[in-house]
Amino acid sequence: MAAPSEPSPADNSAPPEAEFRAWMAQYGPGLRRYFQRRADPAEADDLVQEVFLAMHRRVDASPIENVQGYLFRVAAGVLSKRGGRTATGEPIPESFSLADELSPERRLLGREALSRLMTALEGLPPRARQAFTLHRFEEMTYAAIASHMGVSVSAIEQLISRASERLTAAMEERA
Repeated sequence: MAAPSEPSPADNSAPPEAEFRAWMAQYGPGLRRYFQRRADPAEADDLVQEVFLAMHRRVDASPIENVQGYLFRVAAGVLSKRGGRTATGEPIPESFSLADELSPERRLLGREALSRLMTALEGLPPRARQAFTLHRFEEMTYAAIASHMGVSVSAIEQLISRASERLTAAMEERA
């Protein structure tokens, strides 16, 4: 399925309704699986709704270059707020202050690193990018990806391994 078009740079609010509905249809099932694995499965639909509600309220003037990656970052934030836990499942210490940790310099470094990662991900061959994305973002097993893509499990192992090596090298170039 072709990715829905991205908002225009002049757009400073939520995406148009048709585009928003397309995102819900395309990315909703993956978000639901993401939440079912990390939270109470009965809450998955509520959590997906929270992610799309956050997207609908988005007022950032910058266009979303990678809708899927952005949605899953929002999903991780929703999950963290909901459970008061880190991505590894450990409770967030009461003394932790996100504002103290995110200085302007650190935010800039993070944006640069994310930009390098997205550029590297977009530079991967299409099949490697697809296999890597299905494994890392959709959390599909190698066997499920192999079945989905119509190739062997060893081919998926090679695709994901090469993709990981290229992404790691791209991130280390500037680090």
